[in-house]
Amino acid sequence: MVLDEAALRRVVGSRLVMREQLEHLIEMSQLPHVTVQVLPFEVGAHPGLNGQYAILEFTDAADSSVVYLEGVTSDLYLEKAQDVQKYAVMYEHLRAQSLNVEQSRQYISDVAKTYAD
Repeated sequence: MVLDEAALRRVVGSRLVMREQLEHLIEMSQLPHVTVQVLPFEVGAHPGLNGQYAILEFTDAADSSVVYLEGVTSDLYLEKAQDVQKYAVMYEHLRAQSLNVEQSRQYISDVAKTYAD
């Protein structure tokens, strides 16, 4: 996943809740099947500003990938190959602009420490 820095900085709940959530995120990021990268503010405008999305991929080769867009009143699933490809390219651009996995883990840890007081 690519996580915008704003998600780390915007306090939801309490400072204690934020710290615990970020510490849990660090733990989960160490699992072999989990990749977390942080997209820092300094990147500026980026393709992800249009909103969050998920690309769903399936183990059965007969099932094609789907883009999932979550809305306030409804959800949208994009199944056309050209739509999925556009989102996949956008995701690769986001990953390229983000901190690498180790830098991201350290960054999340540093932000978590700011919630310690």
